[in-house]
Amino acid sequence: MKYTKMLPYKLKKALPAIGMMGSMLMTTSCEQEKDDYENQQKTIELKFTPTDVHNIIYIYPDVVTRTVSDTIIKYVNDPTVKTIYLVPEGDWSNELSNNVNAIRVNILEYPINYSSKVRGKGDFNFRLGEASKVPEDSLWYVRNGWTINKYR
Repeated sequence: MKYTKMLPYKLKKALPAIGMMGSMLMTTSCEQEKDDYENQQKTIELKFTPTDVHNIIYIYPDVVTRTVSDTIIKYVNDPTVKTIYLVPEGDWSNELSNNVNAIRVNILEYPINYSSKVRGKGDFNFRLGEASKVPEDSLWYVRNGWTINKYR
């Protein structure tokens, strides 16, 4: 009976408690590894203006062909890149409702459809009322991450 005098707790109670503590430590370390991996991934912002969209798409002058830029292809294939944001800059207030549709169809749909990593970010300051003339297009902009006339 010396053995029972050395241990103040019964072995039946001590083993489950030790097991619980061990499992709690394992859960914490797994969550920490996941957080470390997410912190290592980065986000990229590609800016474009009404007159310069070469960061996101190539438009061939000879034919009516458009392709996603090499910059986007490079970032999509990079496993450390989590999200690629397309950010509009400059003054978009000269664009009429038909141009709101043309920007979507001829420029922005190509990179958005190319990869799920590509998203919109930022604000288009279209002329007041022009985006509301094409509601399906303005909803597409908002659904993909952009805002329209946020500051007005």
